Amino acid sequence: MKVPGRMTSLVVSCLPACAAAAEVLPEAPRSAGNVGVSGLWVLANICFAGMRAQNSPRAGWRIVAFLFGFPGTLVSYFVVAEGSERAWGVEIPRKR
Repeated sequence: MKVPGRMTSLVVSCLPACAAAAEVLPEAPRSAGNVGVSGLWVLANICFAGMRAQNSPRAGWRIVAFLFGFPGTLVSYFVVAEGSERAWGVEIPRKR
């Protein structure tokens, strides 16, 4: 019962110090503009690996995913077996 009370007091006592440190330190440049590009890259890699594992006949989308996810998709091309129903150690649900 004493531990949550001590943890709360520790967090509350550190908040003013964090606020003071944020005012003293110079502001770091923001890199939020690259978040969308990174998200697209990760999504393309996941899509390409899934399409390769399920032996998808849609070559157009596979090429698009390969280009947007390069060079990670190149690694997936060599690691994920065609039609294996497994991509990077994850069992992919079978198509119906």
